[in-house]
Amino acid sequence: MIPYLILLLVPLLFSAFAIVSRDQGRRRVLKIGIDKETRNNGFMLPAFFTIFFLLLALRDETIGRDLLKYKYYFQRFSNLDLEVALETKPDSLFWLLDWLVGQFTHDYQWFLAVVAGLTLLPIAKLYCEDREHGFLKIVLFVNLSTFVMIFSGLRQALAISMGLIAYEFVRKKRPFWFLICAFIAVGFHHTAFMVVGFYPLYHFPLRKKQVWVAIPVIALLFVFNRQIFSMITGPVNALLGEKYEATIEDTGSYTMLIVFALFAVLAYVLPNEDRMDKETLALRNFLLITVALQCFAPINALAMRMNYYYIIFIPILIPRVLKYSEERFGSTQRRGSVVWWVEMGITALFLLYYLYTTYVSCQTGSSALDTYPYVPFWE
Repeated sequence: MIPYLILLLVPLLFSAFAIVSRDQGRRRVLKIGIDKETRNNGFMLPAFFTIFFLLLALRDETIGRDLLKYKYYFQRFSNLDLEVALETKPDSLFWLLDWLVGQFTHDYQWFLAVVAGLTLLPIAKLYCEDREHGFLKIVLFVNLSTFVMIFSGLRQALAISMGLIAYEFVRKKRPFWFLICAFIAVGFHHTAFMVVGFYPLYHFPLRKKQVWVAIPVIALLFVFNRQIFSMITGPVNALLGEKYEATIEDTGSYTMLIVFALFAVLAYVLPNEDRMDKETLALRNFLLITVALQCFAPINALAMRMNYYYIIFIPILIPRVLKYSEERFGSTQRRGSVVWWVEMGITALFLLYYLYTTYVSCQTGSSALDTYPYVPFWE
């Protein structure tokens, strides 16, 4: 359990260290303290992603349910001709990555390190753009399904990260390069076709007056999820293939649906839309899609896999919602205000939940995707 505690608690120490600008940006200096300027420019998030990278790069091949399977494919493709690797479908870019790394080393541990780096760099870059509320972002991130998936699903983790690169071109209104990145993401994992939705969702955000149209639609998706899913199983199976055949089965995944729905309520109740920037408005659209897709998660696990591409944005959105809160709700800097209590409540709840589930998983040896307890490769 200690490595997972280090991942969460050590970054707190780095929040007191920051590089800040002085003399109108002409020089940058190291600052140490606990004031707002230091916290908002601190090393907490970079420290978190550095430790996370080390955990991924140095983990034993048993940490992550699919890692032994990926080891077999790495050893196989690294010894094949390039033409054979390129012809392998689907997810041909991942098999090409197997082949490329295999030209330099046959050590699977190095392959895991390369994948960890490629996966985390785009995520870390996006999360570190705004370092306010860093610990809130961290506790949200480690409690979402994308966190444990990164330990196991190498192909989809890379696809999600490539989706974040595509998101950069969405913000810059460069549709050609966005589509190129989306195509590359599909090359790593075929569920990445969900990335295509980024562009329209970003540039056509729903405001409070319009969201009332989305509420009954989402409610209908949940009430009639079995019937709707039965109607789309044909196209989904044709798109994803027999391996990911979409069939109705009870998964019991209601908890995250409730959590995402509560986040959506906060995202529309707390903020003042006149103060919100375009990106925050757009990310609320992403959250609505997350809720809509999660309506199908209780009857099919594939819905969660398709939702990963939008779930990854939640830790970025929630701090922005608090930042742009209505004046009557106060601010995170005003102790005792509504928004202050919301931030403290979310942080405490998700921190305690992470500590509890990590402790139970490490004690029992039973965890999602065989992520706990942590075992380094040298053991």
